[in-house]
Amino acid sequence: MRRPRRITAIIAALAAAVAVPGAEAVTGELRTLYVLATWGPTPFPHADVQRVAAETDAFFRSSSSGRLSMPGSVAGPIQLPRAVFDSCDATVLRNEAPPSLFTGFDRVAFVTPIVDACPFFGEANPTEVLLNGRLFRSLAVHELGHTLGLGHASRWHCPGTGCTVDEYGNGFSVMGGGDGDFNVYEKFRLDWLTGITRARASATYEIGAVEGPTALPQAFVVRTAASEYWFESRGLATPSFNGGPEQPAGVAVIAGPGSGSDSSPYPRENLLLPNARGGARYAYLPGESFVVPRIFRVFVERHARESAALRLEWLDRVAPTRPKLRARATGRGRVRLTWEPSRERGSGVDRYTLVVDGRGVRAVTQEVPLISWEARLRLAPGRHRVGVYATDRAGNRGRVASVQLRVR
Repeated sequence: MRRPRRITAIIAALAAAVAVPGAEAVTGELRTLYVLATWGPTPFPHADVQRVAAETDAFFRSSSSGRLSMPGSVAGPIQLPRAVFDSCDATVLRNEAPPSLFTGFDRVAFVTPIVDACPFFGEANPTEVLLNGRLFRSLAVHELGHTLGLGHASRWHCPGTGCTVDEYGNGFSVMGGGDGDFNVYEKFRLDWLTGITRARASATYEIGAVEGPTALPQAFVVRTAASEYWFESRGLATPSFNGGPEQPAGVAVIAGPGSGSDSSPYPRENLLLPNARGGARYAYLPGESFVVPRIFRVFVERHARESAALRLEWLDRVAPTRPKLRARATGRGRVRLTWEPSRERGSGVDRYTLVVDGRGVRAVTQEVPLISWEARLRLAPGRHRVGVYATDRAGNRGRVASVQLRVR
């Protein structure tokens, strides 16, 4: 976490729920060594480091619902040359320390006096972190979160003259500027969610609080042609650790480009979207709606500590265009169909349906958009008309593209 020095603060539809297809689950035990390191000044007391280590371990146990622990031990103080600290690099500190110190540990956190040459409170490398003259749980969790593969929880900031990324602007997640639990997108990356509900038909969907524990899915995801929107229920008010306002409980929205999208307005994933009517309050409260014009609306029907009810309404009324189809018989009753995708700029294509002699015979889906689609059929000998049409996520059906051919 690189912080400018001027910052003064120290830092219905449950059937649609599916198991989380996380990339690679972060589970088990990661033993963490907190090393008091100095070039001369008195470092933090052992007791303070032990307390923060215990609080950090408790955070990871709770956030992961017991899937991950990071039990901490404290070593030192050790003394190293001043020039080593001026490198502002935790790995450089580790390379200068006795290697035997780190035996049996998976993560190392160096706790140092303030190093004036380093313009940040904390720094992280793949397995080491540096806590620069500050020692509190949120900072330790943030830096160790980077070692688990998490980036910053940012905010899409639109003051009226264009939008920019506020790097630490998520006032909820500890990977941003909040002193709260990881958000649903971060838990998805770690494979810690109880489940995900993905939007299908216009309906009411229920999600559990991101802080857990809950048996409900913790994320509601709406995918469009350009972007993905992740809805989470914050059951608790979230204080800030970087000087921002406390965020009341409510429903937060995180966005980013969808898979393969080159038309999303968002330059990267994991961007908290502000509530246009909430001002400094980013969450949506009961009675408020998040709207993507002409595509969808999500209305907060209910919000409580344990869960929230969200009503999805598709606003997209434009059907996908007709695909460009080619088909040819390849012999012995086999037919090969290829087509270029339909143009669909609203809710996005949900599926293609193959048609034989006026009857739909198969649905074709693909999570990642393709430049060219292909399907193969087996048909009885004779003359047939084969075709394909697209249906978008809002249920709008496009026109059929078809060709006639003879099968031998």
